[in-house]
Amino acid sequence: MAQPNLSSDILRTLVAVVERGGFIKAADYLHKTQSTVSQQMKRLEQEVGVNVFRTSGRKRLLTSEGEMLLSYAKRMLALQDDAIASLQESGAKGEIKVGVSQGVAETMLPELLASFARANPGVRLYVETGYSPDLNAGYERGDYDLVLTLSLDANIGKGELLAVEPLAWMGAEGWEWSSARELPLATYTDYCQFRKASIAALNSAGLPWRVVYTTSSYQGLMAAVKSGLAVSVRPKSAVGDGVELVGDRLDLPSLPNVYSWLRYRPSLEAGCSLAAAFKASILKIQ
Repeated sequence: MAQPNLSSDILRTLVAVVERGGFIKAADYLHKTQSTVSQQMKRLEQEVGVNVFRTSGRKRLLTSEGEMLLSYAKRMLALQDDAIASLQESGAKGEIKVGVSQGVAETMLPELLASFARANPGVRLYVETGYSPDLNAGYERGDYDLVLTLSLDANIGKGELLAVEPLAWMGAEGWEWSSARELPLATYTDYCQFRKASIAALNSAGLPWRVVYTTSSYQGLMAAVKSGLAVSVRPKSAVGDGVELVGDRLDLPSLPNVYSWLRYRPSLEAGCSLAAAFKASILKIQ
């Protein structure tokens, strides 16, 4: 009997399907067609001889065997990446002090930094998250070698413009609301640009609202949304499992775009390498 062949490409597709929340989003993320992703997952099940996915309504969820395989897939891919990095170690060395806006940190940051660290073992990273005005001020003081910030106005951003995407209203799947009552909001603190934008949009539309949940934690913010306690405003790409875009369905007011900006010191080889990684990841999620 032939030994099953678990190619790294198929394993990466499996991880993307789970982490991106479905076949369609995984296909977009991997720049593949949905049919290719479906075929790869079917081939995976044929290779291992078990059902990796089960159907629940319109969703495809992992079976217990799929959960076990996912754990192995992540370890196998990490080991492969480490092996390649050791054989093809980047010449970039030194340390980089990085400042990243919370709006970026909540989506792509951990995966990107882990990948960069494996590929650049000679680089030491020091990372802080915060609000964009503070990060820009810190960069100008020399506190950071690289900052990735956000703005809601193209005219006030600083650095190299990387991407533009719309802000969006997010709520629990199937969440309902009547304009006759106050719209419950989950937000970060008063300093948050997205909080200010959502309140300004509601006031301009003459819709009642109240902040019912304030936090500094992204996990706490999304838990409040997924539970149905409140809606929140995030970049459109941040939508994930248990959450849907509710703006059109609930006739909520339009929101501004959010602009991503990169600033770094070209004199630092390690900084240039990390900047290139940020650029590649920003382009991948567009």
